[in-house]
Amino acid sequence: MSEKVKKYITNLLKLAVSVLAFWYVLSKISLKDVLSLYSTSNILYLLAALFLIVISYVLSGFRQNLSFRVTGAHLSTMLNLKLFWLGLFYNLFLPSGIGGDGIKVYQVNKYRQNGVKKNIGAMLVNRVAGLEAIGMITIVLYYFSGDEFKIGWPGWLGIPALYIFYYFVLKYFLKSFLPIHGGLFGWSMLLQLIQLVAALFILYAFHQATEITEYLFLFFLSAIATVVPITIGGFGAREVVFVTLTPMLHLDNKIAVALSLMFYFLSAISSLGGLYWVFFPPFRRETPPAPKVKHKHKAKDPKSNLSEIQTENPELSAEKQ
Repeated sequence: MSEKVKKYITNLLKLAVSVLAFWYVLSKISLKDVLSLYSTSNILYLLAALFLIVISYVLSGFRQNLSFRVTGAHLSTMLNLKLFWLGLFYNLFLPSGIGGDGIKVYQVNKYRQNGVKKNIGAMLVNRVAGLEAIGMITIVLYYFSGDEFKIGWPGWLGIPALYIFYYFVLKYFLKSFLPIHGGLFGWSMLLQLIQLVAALFILYAFHQATEITEYLFLFFLSAIATVVPITIGGFGAREVVFVTLTPMLHLDNKIAVALSLMFYFLSAISSLGGLYWVFFPPFRRETPPAPKVKHKHKAKDPKSNLSEIQTENPELSAEKQ
């Protein structure tokens, strides 16, 4: 089976999982009620949420550039952001066997020749740092939410445990990025906190004034589910988590799913900017460097070396005669 066929099959499977997941969600809620909630939303809060999502993406781009610099790929701030938005667009609108991260790995290696493995490492370390920040925020929100799943103070140990796990992953598997582990963590935490406020504004747009922490807890818990690449752009996975856990927390399925879908919709709008870079690639003004050619040095014949010396030193040749 060719790679192209495998990619098509993978994409079809992801699409099928997304459709099935969304069908399951629709069987648990009333789509009419969700649309009704949207029709009465406060547009100003939604615009504020959209603005914050864009800001969080900019910060995510800064984090990406930090990891690329470690690989030896020196990108200007603007070039890096163009590349980042291109990846966003591919991830959400043009899912493929490569994906947005694969496009970035290929482009950077083509124009900087810093090594595919290094660039893959840069993508992986960003994911790991982001997942760590999401996990920490989820733990904090868990303790500020209702009393349904309390496990006592030992749960707080999850925060340092996550950081230790993150540190050791870098130390043993992504060693070159260990010197910037603090910077990666800082950018990740900041952008996730901004996305938390964006989700909060979406809830305010729905005129939701109670159980805010509980909805935000589920929002970040569901974000962990989207890490597993079994759906297109995470669509469907987050919503399944919401409809599964909201009854346990005595929350409204309609509001939870509306929050998830609106955040996805606003993220999609933010990612549309990457469409421009599909037609006008970020590196279009650059010429790929010529591939490095390795010259094989052949051992010289001792006699040829002697003849060279004699040519350079006529006196030595005369003495021999």
